[in-house]
Amino acid sequence: MAAVKEGRTVIMLSRPVPDWPTTIDQAVGRILAGLTDAEKDVIRNTPLADLEMLHFGLGTTIRNECGLWDGNTALLAACGSETMHPDAASDVILRAVWERLRA
Repeated sequence: MAAVKEGRTVIMLSRPVPDWPTTIDQAVGRILAGLTDAEKDVIRNTPLADLEMLHFGLGTTIRNECGLWDGNTALLAACGSETMHPDAASDVILRAVWERLRA
């Protein structure tokens, strides 16, 4: 993208638009697509009370792959609020992954 400013051409590079999920359902689908059957079994068989044990492994993947640290306000809003902490949003998505696997 080029723009003319004060008689000079200024060249600005456009940043690519990230392909982030914008709904919990989209995020769950993306996460499930990246898991092996064995990983799905581990999550499926994890008791709800122990789901927090996946916060630093799978939760980190969710936060990174879904853009929760990088401004994906649409997905943050879908999880509860545009201003919620990415850790809390990834917990919402992680539980949704768990629920889908157990359905």
